[in-house]
Amino acid sequence: IVESVGEGVTELKPGDKVLPIFTGECGQCRHCKSEESNMCDLLRINTDRGTMLNDGKTRFSKDGKPIYHFLGTSTFSEYTVVHSGCVAKINPDAPLDKVCVLSCGISTGMGATLNVAKPKKGMSVAVFGLGAVGLAAAEGARIAGASRIIGIDLNESRANEAKKFGVTEFVNPKDH
Repeated sequence: IVESVGEGVTELKPGDKVLPIFTGECGQCRHCKSEESNMCDLLRINTDRGTMLNDGKTRFSKDGKPIYHFLGTSTFSEYTVVHSGCVAKINPDAPLDKVCVLSCGISTGMGATLNVAKPKKGMSVAVFGLGAVGLAAAEGARIAGASRIIGIDLNESRANEAKKFGVTEFVNPKDH
């Protein structure tokens, strides 16, 4: 939940619910304007910098020594300071304990399917690994209209859950 905003931030206000995203988007560069990539020239290149872009300083310290930001989001802390392009505003009614997985696994898997692989209606799709990213990729394939979605995972217990996300067939490579 946004507690405060810095100078020049107009798209967010205190009280907004947001999800942190370490592959931020400035909205202005060639990648952000492309439908093919989200490798932002400004924010993606600097994800491991550990400091804020506007002044090159950290917002954390302990005993007078700087603590550097992790992946541009520092989400292992109770409070954090991030570039406004490193958060996505969400529905104010969304339950935070449920949507917390959306900022990484779901957007990565579904985005890879719908925005990069772009399966056509009736196609067959194979998804390797049925964790959060893989299940989201399968859901993206289902939304796109894939007729056959093959889920591949070493963990047999994921087979039934995967069906809820559109997987039509399950393959455990250990069986072959």
